[in-house]
Amino acid sequence: MKHCRCKRIMALLLALMLSAGMAPCAFAEDYSLESYSDVKRNAWYVPGVRYCLEHGLMTGYGSYIKLFAPDSPVTRAQVATILWRLEGAPVTGLSMHYTDVPEGVWYEDAARWALSADMMGGTAATTFSPDDPITREQLAAILWRYAQYLNGGYMPVVSDASYWNFRDSDKVSDYAAEAMEWAYALGIITGQRDQTGEDLLVPWGTSSRAVTATILMRFCLDMGIDG
Repeated sequence: MKHCRCKRIMALLLALMLSAGMAPCAFAEDYSLESYSDVKRNAWYVPGVRYCLEHGLMTGYGSYIKLFAPDSPVTRAQVATILWRLEGAPVTGLSMHYTDVPEGVWYEDAARWALSADMMGGTAATTFSPDDPITREQLAAILWRYAQYLNGGYMPVVSDASYWNFRDSDKVSDYAAEAMEWAYALGIITGQRDQTGEDLLVPWGTSSRAVTATILMRFCLDMGIDG
C-alpha cells in the first residue's frame, strides 16, 4: 500500500506539470514513447517525439492516461521552457513587468531566462503572451538566436539555392528571413506538403508539437547538443 501511495503522489506531481508539456531530465525515464496512447507507432514524427521524450525536452499531458497531443500547437511558454531546460534550467534575477507572467507560474523562470538571453521578447509592452502558438518562422528565428547564443553570438550564414524554389519563400517575414534560410539549409526545417502535393515553407503556419519535436531533434543533432 505504501508503494501504491508513492506512485499516486508522483502521478499527482506530474499532472501538475501538464500545462508545460515538459518534465525535468530526472524524470525522462518515466516517459517512454509506448506510454502515450495518441502517438501512432508508424507516424512520421515518432523519431522526433522519441528523442524529445528521452532527453526530457517535452513530455505529454496527464498522468494515468498520457497524451502527447502531436497535432496541438506548441506555445511560446513551452518553447521558452524547452530552451531553458536545454540550457540547464538557469535561474536569473531579471525582473519582469509582463502582466501575464504571474509569480510562481510554471514557465516563470524559463520566461525570465528567455528574455534575459534575448531568445524571446514580449509581444507588447506589458505582455509575454505565453499561450500564443508559435509559427514556423518564429521557431526558426528563436532557434537561430539560440544557435548564435551557443556559438558566442556568431553563426556563419549558410544558404541553399533550392530554398527559393518554394513558392512561398517570399512570404517569410523580414525578421525571420535569414533564420528560415539557415534552418532550411541545415535541414532543421523542411518543406511541408499541402493537400495538392506541393511542398511549401508555410512560414506563418502554426508549428504543432509533432513538428516542433522533429525540428528540435534535428537542431540538437546538428548543433551537437545532448539535451
